[in-house]
Amino acid sequence: MKLSNTVLLAAVFLVSALFFSCGSTSTLDSSSVSQSPEPSKKSSMGSSGGISGGSEVSVGSIKTTGLDKLPKRLTEAPKFDFTGNKLQIELENMYYEGFELIADKTASGAYALKLTNDSSWAIAEINFPAGSYEGLANVYAPDSSHSRFNLYINSDSYLVYGSEPPIGKYELTTRALASFTLDQPTTVTLKIQKNDVRNPENNGQDGMTVDYVLFRKIN
Repeated sequence: MKLSNTVLLAAVFLVSALFFSCGSTSTLDSSSVSQSPEPSKKSSMGSSGGISGGSEVSVGSIKTTGLDKLPKRLTEAPKFDFTGNKLQIELENMYYEGFELIADKTASGAYALKLTNDSSWAIAEINFPAGSYEGLANVYAPDSSHSRFNLYINSDSYLVYGSEPPIGKYELTTRALASFTLDQPTTVTLKIQKNDVRNPENNGQDGMTVDYVLFRKIN
């Protein structure tokens, strides 16, 4: 029995539909795999651009977070006025060269200067009223071989030192005072250095740390 043309055409259309349906499904599956996103890669740089927010900045012998916390380095001798009965001058607030700036929580102002060699110096100018005064320094000396230096009042030098032997912490040089009298108001140049340029017998030593200089009016 022969099939009619209508039946044959229907069979052809059915087979074609099944064929294209399978091919379409295969293509969709392949496309969905190829478009899957790759795993994200972690950046090798930190959240702050590779720089740690708590990084430590080192400047000379000082390590501190933030340069703004360091004492300002002067380029000329500062000037102070003596008023009342005493005046305290921090060494880091003087004009200096050849000293090592030390960060020390036990020092006044949290900083001090270490005298490192023969050519180290620190200077300042002070306006004194007429009167009698004594000057002394607050120092930390590691041992008896590193404890003496010269404090100048204009051209007059005074060899100053703390305890013998040193007591192992900051102390005032009360055993060797720089005493002087001014008959009239005078601008004095204060200078700290190791040696006495006119008298080698009064030469000092290096290696001690100087915190501040204190002037007291005694008359």
